[in-house]
Amino acid sequence: MSGPSTLLDVILSRRSLSPKRLMHPAPSPGQLKTIVQASAAAPDHKKLRPFRFILIPDHKRSDLASAFREAKRARDPSSTDDDLDRAASKAHNGPMLLALVVRTIRDDPRVSVLDQHICAGAAVENLLLAAHSLGFGGCLRSGTSATSRTVREALHLDGSEDLAAFVILGTPQKPHGPPRDDEFASLLTTWD
Repeated sequence: MSGPSTLLDVILSRRSLSPKRLMHPAPSPGQLKTIVQASAAAPDHKKLRPFRFILIPDHKRSDLASAFREAKRARDPSSTDDDLDRAASKAHNGPMLLALVVRTIRDDPRVSVLDQHICAGAAVENLLLAAHSLGFGGCLRSGTSATSRTVREALHLDGSEDLAAFVILGTPQKPHGPPRDDEFASLLTTWD
């Protein structure tokens, strides 16, 4: 695998890719270790580490699919079998699946909840950038299943933890094109 060569190349060329556009191979255990280590470089006031990742191994995806199915049924008791199957199928998206868990310390006198959430966001971006630099693609998926008690319990989250999103990683089927200049037009304004 070869990816972009400089840090700026990595940042400017990374795009979220649909799980449908990601194929095997997924990162190896050694590559995943490096990718997760990159997340720890996020700005983290007082080193609270208000985030962690859970690897969902292939043999546990059917358990997650069951949790997604039950979460859908609880949210919408009138769900059809097709609706439940569609919800369950999301557990099998992409070659590698991680859960991003945010652990918020609500009463820290110096580090706000917002600061901790920004740290978790920076951590997942570092993770995605590291994966991209190694030639992998990825995306985040959340949705209503992420807030479901059934899914939280299936992943053994405690009361201080929230499931923020799922991270899907794999090898891009084909390279994506460069960003268009107009994608960035509204990102910087001047205070008048």
